[in-house]
Amino acid sequence: MKKTVIAALALALAASMSVPAVAETQETQETLETTAAAETTDTSSTFTTSDGVLSVVLPNDTWKEVEDPSKWVVLSDGDDIVTIEHYSNGEKLPEMAVADDHYVRVYQAVASTQNEVFVITGGVVDSDKIGEVANIIMSAKVLKYDTKLAVSKEDQASTSEFSVVPTDKTMYVTASGLNVRAGYSTDDQILGTLGYGESVHVTGVVQRNGADYGWYQVSYGNGTGYVSANFLSDTEPEKKDPVGPSYTGNVKTVYDENGESSTLYECTDGLWRDKAGTAYTRLSETEFQVYEGTKRVFTFNPASGGSSQDPGVVTAYDENGTAVTLYESTDGYWYDSEGTAYIRHSDTDFQVNEGNKHLTVY
Repeated sequence: MKKTVIAALALALAASMSVPAVAETQETQETLETTAAAETTDTSSTFTTSDGVLSVVLPNDTWKEVEDPSKWVVLSDGDDIVTIEHYSNGEKLPEMAVADDHYVRVYQAVASTQNEVFVITGGVVDSDKIGEVANIIMSAKVLKYDTKLAVSKEDQASTSEFSVVPTDKTMYVTASGLNVRAGYSTDDQILGTLGYGESVHVTGVVQRNGADYGWYQVSYGNGTGYVSANFLSDTEPEKKDPVGPSYTGNVKTVYDENGESSTLYECTDGLWRDKAGTAYTRLSETEFQVYEGTKRVFTFNPASGGSSQDPGVVTAYDENGTAVTLYESTDGYWYDSEGTAYIRHSDTDFQVNEGNKHLTVY
């Protein structure tokens, strides 16, 4: 792609140098003078990173720095974008960028010193702007060398560049699912997920060079975690029933392994969600599992243990004498703990739905 972009820029340059001669009448002379005067008006400006490490030349004042906690530097004119990442020696570099559904053309460059690497990437919505973005990238200058030594991410986070300002307040989650991470980056490990409307104790505000970095430190489990500040609010959000994509109208009452009941709502994206917004995948007619998690819930109550006093549970035996606990469902079938459906023929006889296996109650 880079060769294509460079070739296109070269052709454009050659075309601009092949202007046919024009008779210098007074009118054309005035036109040329006006054009020349316009061309000498320089609206460009130099952008320098806050730590003075690198600079680029921006073509006009529509290009501004955009706050993005997941990137080192982001510049944009509202449509097109240039990102600058700063890596130390030993850190894994990202995959080289390619065009996607939003940015039709991408231009990328890499600069390296002894202990660091700069990856500068530009994307344009309109192919006609690729030259402008390429010029920004090619104008990059490293002003300070070897400022990011080969140290671990933990060591980098502990330097004076980042700090956590203590605070003590309760805030509320405004996203359907908010990841809690081990650090203040989307690259850090996910410790868990908070549901919509859930309250969280905020213990610190992450800052970089004295400015808010867009992340909060929160109490999580027996320790601390970090969440994006974009999805926390000082006021409790309005309850939604259910949270997330459109509700199809289907509802299931389910039970966890301790017998605690909850309600799941089927959504148009194929997932089921509880009132807190936690998403579940349906594994069978009777079993659901938290999306990207291990917790499971059932349409029957597994905590009943097959008690004879529970009319919705029976213990039956196969031909080898192996006991199987069956749970009655509202759809007319009986299910074992693995979700296999049985038809009840009599008080003592059950048969696998669409199968020949029988179970007998003694």
